[in-house]
Amino acid sequence: MPPSTGLANAVVTGLVTGSIVALGAIGLALVYNIAEVPNFAHGELLMLGAYMALFVNKPATVPVFELLTQVDAARELTALGFAVLFVLSAGSALASVYLLGGTPALKGSWWPGDPSPALALGVHAVAAAALGVVVSLGFPSIWAGLLLSALVLAWVAPFLEKVIFQKFRAKDASLATMLIVTLGLSFVLRFGTQAFYGGEVRTYVVPQVGSVFGYDVGLSAAKFFDLYVTGNGLTMHVIDTGPSPAQPMFTAAYSWFAVVALVALTLGVAFAVYRWRSGGAEGYGTAHTVGPRFSAAIASIATFVALLFLLAGGGSVPESSSFATRIRLSLMRASVIFIAVGMMALLHFLLQETKLGKAMRASSDNIDLAKITGINTDRVMMATWIIAGAFAAVGGVMLGVLFSQLTVNMGFFLLLPMFAGVILGGLQSVYGAILGSYIVGLSMDVGIYAIPGIGSTYRIPIAFAILFVVLLVKPEGITGGT
Repeated sequence: MPPSTGLANAVVTGLVTGSIVALGAIGLALVYNIAEVPNFAHGELLMLGAYMALFVNKPATVPVFELLTQVDAARELTALGFAVLFVLSAGSALASVYLLGGTPALKGSWWPGDPSPALALGVHAVAAAALGVVVSLGFPSIWAGLLLSALVLAWVAPFLEKVIFQKFRAKDASLATMLIVTLGLSFVLRFGTQAFYGGEVRTYVVPQVGSVFGYDVGLSAAKFFDLYVTGNGLTMHVIDTGPSPAQPMFTAAYSWFAVVALVALTLGVAFAVYRWRSGGAEGYGTAHTVGPRFSAAIASIATFVALLFLLAGGGSVPESSSFATRIRLSLMRASVIFIAVGMMALLHFLLQETKLGKAMRASSDNIDLAKITGINTDRVMMATWIIAGAFAAVGGVMLGVLFSQLTVNMGFFLLLPMFAGVILGGLQSVYGAILGSYIVGLSMDVGIYAIPGIGSTYRIPIAFAILFVVLLVKPEGITGGT
């Protein structure tokens, strides 16, 4: 009898949920800390990003744009349709740069140093054209749709800052006023989208099979990772549910000696990298872009994965075991985690290494002092909204892929978990927002597994119960607002 799903499967599902929540919570935290906007319309930005991907993925379902598709069974784009996608994506890229400072920004005023205006204009034009080609030729890929969504939201979000929030901030509007403004904006965006697209549920076209190095790999179909604990060690049996009937992929066995060696070597590498990056072995400390903890985490994960392959031995499914469990995971769901972690790593690099990131951190600490010291806080504001919009777009598309449906309320339903993640981690810390989001995601999915008789309806209440308990112990959040 095959094993059933258990706690391990709930943890993996929670990591996927936490990744979606984190992509939205990052933008919320950045905008609140730097622009001082408690953006209750942020969920609608995720929703807009999800719907924008339809322009590439399913253009025949987009009102007005459907006129640019051929009326046949394939519903292919016309030449004019490809041109519109090119202009939309390339124009969005240039619009984001323009919002950083107008025409001077297009001429390279936001670049480090003093570049030639002609060179900057050329680079911006070529980069925008390249993005336009990738999006238009990527039809009908969901990944090309994701890129288009990120490009569009990267100028829509700062545009809202420029035409709405900047005006209220200039009049010293209170936090309560800003909150009401964002609530009103959320209704405008939500019902405006409903008026344009209609109220019906929409879906993406996600390929069932993809080609990797010439091999067909199931993308949407779940893989069963069956784990067995026996007296001789651990056995992992992987089953592909794509074919009918399901087909076993491989079986890997690990003796207890191999398990101990894997754990010991992984911990040893993590400790060595931590000591190296912190400078403890040499008796000095140095600030690093990739800090000791982050470096140790990356090294330990890489070591663990490498040893997992190197120490694997052949085997078969054991007839009896002391413990067995099943983890259900598709490559598409796993990609949600990988994309989220990759974007977080890029954000970490931007905040810690680049001049813009340092300006963002300074503005977050004290925007008036940052302005006095010569930091272009208006440009920092625009950059913050660009990042928030791009992250929201990716989160929205991933949410649509994850739940296989798009509705105008999808962002609103995710708004409470996003705010819970930001508050739980600490309002003043984007890293706290990431940590809080994963705690929220894990509590939502592990909670409905651990509490008997609780259905998925109670996922969000469980997350808020965890939030209340943590805030009672530490009102400033887990990271202490640092």
